[in-house]
Amino acid sequence: MKNNVVNKQISLETIVKMANYLEDYKEKYDKKFELEENKNKNIPYGEKQWEYKDGNTKINYTIKFKNGKEIKESNYNWFIGNLNQPSSIKSISIDLYIAFFTKKPNNTVNDVYNGIVVSLYFRESDVSIDLNTTNQENEAHNLYSEVMNILEDNEDRYNKTIKHRKIRTQCFTISVGIILSYILYIILKINADKISPAFAEYLGNKYILIFGQWFIAILLGNIFSYWYILSLYRPLLPEIKYAGYNYSKHRGNYTDDIDDYVEHSEVHFGKYWDAEKRRMIIEKIYKITNKIVLAQLAISILLFLILK
Repeated sequence: MKNNVVNKQISLETIVKMANYLEDYKEKYDKKFELEENKNKNIPYGEKQWEYKDGNTKINYTIKFKNGKEIKESNYNWFIGNLNQPSSIKSISIDLYIAFFTKKPNNTVNDVYNGIVVSLYFRESDVSIDLNTTNQENEAHNLYSEVMNILEDNEDRYNKTIKHRKIRTQCFTISVGIILSYILYIILKINADKISPAFAEYLGNKYILIFGQWFIAILLGNIFSYWYILSLYRPLLPEIKYAGYNYSKHRGNYTDDIDDYVEHSEVHFGKYWDAEKRRMIIEKIYKITNKIVLAQLAISILLFLILK
């Protein structure tokens, strides 16, 4: 049973949650095997009654780093301790192995092999789960469902931050431009006696004052602040794909490859180590800047109505 988890933001917290769940699952079987050992400890060999015989469990954690180093350990605390530099991680694997023998119906001999193997593989843009079992089909179904629920219970990668990035980008640049336009207007008013009368007259024209401010705000905002919002977005954006040739403009058209984007996940290590932080900053900026734009729009409408 193999599947890929697509269009999800997978944080390190989710990976740790996944590790905790598998550790608990392993511990459940460890306790079963320990009870069996204790139950049959002082019983003669021919009289021992095993429900689970020769039980064995193990979890392996493998971390590959961008410098080429690869380390595999079975210690949970070691694994958690090596997640403190996510930008240096290339991939993470978590592998759970459980094996034991049970009896056949109406049989006294434990000769039926039972195995559960779960492998989780995390790369920067890919998450896969591979589950193989022997004589544990019901258990496999339940385990698979729980693991998938943990991984799927995360926000979509292609969410409002990416879908509506043009609105967020323009709100930010225009807001910065609005602030700069007010600074420019104040400077001009302070130095009104030093500018030509014709130019000063333009400053009193409501059409130039209102629509000119928006023009200046858009111009200055894009010149002085577009680079910043673009730098926040750049690692998060979809790849570009060719979308045909535009004969009127004599150039090719390119668009976001959304189909490919939603076929992959965004795992927060490697190149996406600060993706969650970037998304949060973008949304906080938008929460403020959309109010600035709306407030300026209200001011512009009011000025248009009251100015002669």
